[in-house]
Amino acid sequence: MKCSYHDDREQREFCTACGKGLCAECTYTIRLKPYCQDCLAGAVDWMAARGRPAGDAPRRAAWLALIPGMGAVYNGEYLKAATHFAVFAALLMLGSGAHGVFGFGAMVFLVFTMFDSYRSAEERALRPAGPPEEDPGEERAILAWGVVLVLLGALLLLQNLIPFHFLHRLWPLLFIGLGGYLVYRALREKKRARALPPAERGEY
Repeated sequence: MKCSYHDDREQREFCTACGKGLCAECTYTIRLKPYCQDCLAGAVDWMAARGRPAGDAPRRAAWLALIPGMGAVYNGEYLKAATHFAVFAALLMLGSGAHGVFGFGAMVFLVFTMFDSYRSAEERALRPAGPPEEDPGEERAILAWGVVLVLLGALLLLQNLIPFHFLHRLWPLLFIGLGGYLVYRALREKKRARALPPAERGEY
């Protein structure tokens, strides 16, 4: 019997999946079983399609994010899911014991998680098949969420030890600090842009 791909060569094996006759050159052995190139290509395409989310995955992830952390779980981001749940719970606890602005912050954070889950699902759908690439931005995000959790945990601990009645008057400092950081960041970027050569700034 001749090979299914080469008429001038004798068949040595049969494909385990489809039964085609294969010569030595056309035989691909996987776990001691012979396969043809068509079956291997079909298996790769099937695995790639299975690993990608459905077209409506971003909407599903956004709706599931109404339950804190579930949007990230749907996207397979379990560490982010635990972080979202912890931040939401901490803001609710601070809102009930310290100041209502933290409760409002919990609602705003919930909306943020919906947008974040939608964006993550879109990126996952557009990601090419293959091993995931390392994202340096993800490492920075993990560090930032870690700092947020440490700060919220410290506030909750202090709330148990010392009632935060003074926060009713001092909570605007939160907005002042955030605004100051944004101004500092803008000035730093402007200074860095001025230090670049004219060609890199687009000036000729």
